[in-house]
Amino acid sequence: MDRDQLHTERITSVLTVISAFLMGFIDAYTFLQLDHVFVSAQTGNMVTYGIKLVTGSGYEAFANVMSFLGFLVGAFLGEFLLARLNKSGLRRYRLFLYVQAILLLILAMFQAQIQLNVMVFTLGILSGYALTTFRRFRSTPVNTGIMTGNARNMMNDLYRIIFYKDAEAKAEMLHLFIIILSFIVGVGVSATVIDWNPAAILWIALGTVSLSITALFFYRWT
Repeated sequence: MDRDQLHTERITSVLTVISAFLMGFIDAYTFLQLDHVFVSAQTGNMVTYGIKLVTGSGYEAFANVMSFLGFLVGAFLGEFLLARLNKSGLRRYRLFLYVQAILLLILAMFQAQIQLNVMVFTLGILSGYALTTFRRFRSTPVNTGIMTGNARNMMNDLYRIIFYKDAEAKAEMLHLFIIILSFIVGVGVSATVIDWNPAAILWIALGTVSLSITALFFYRWT
């Protein structure tokens, strides 16, 4: 592995862990505070959508639809930037994070005025975008917002470890575990912050992204 590949892998891995934390952090917030909507775990979002429909809460279910549509837009935007962005090195990663920071800043500043459907749509964009742009820990493909696939892949790796003594599977299993743990920690921290002050959630998410951007300015690509 050459120097540029090493730096790329290192930065991507750290940002992917942070992304997993934020996805758990924000999903817990939207579920607890925004009418049981998920913005990154879209499987769970469809579950709550179906429950609302059959229990006579069709209007409330519209928020779940908006979250899903926002997620699609964000995933498309992330893929577009990955394919079209010509910048390299740290500038590329900072640009990815700038998009997140701008969205979070707007939401945090005007959260008291923003209507529910607009809020979950925008957070859906943020989540779809983050899941698309940050999806690899070291050499392992991961999902930072939907843990089902990560858990399944962990068990696939465990099978390879037990029956084939696969050293590569050990590393992959560890990488997946780190992502799942980061997501769970994000959920727990979010629940704690909500008990203290729900309005602080978006500001903390913005602060986390801002610190990541700042750290990249001090990172030495040498």
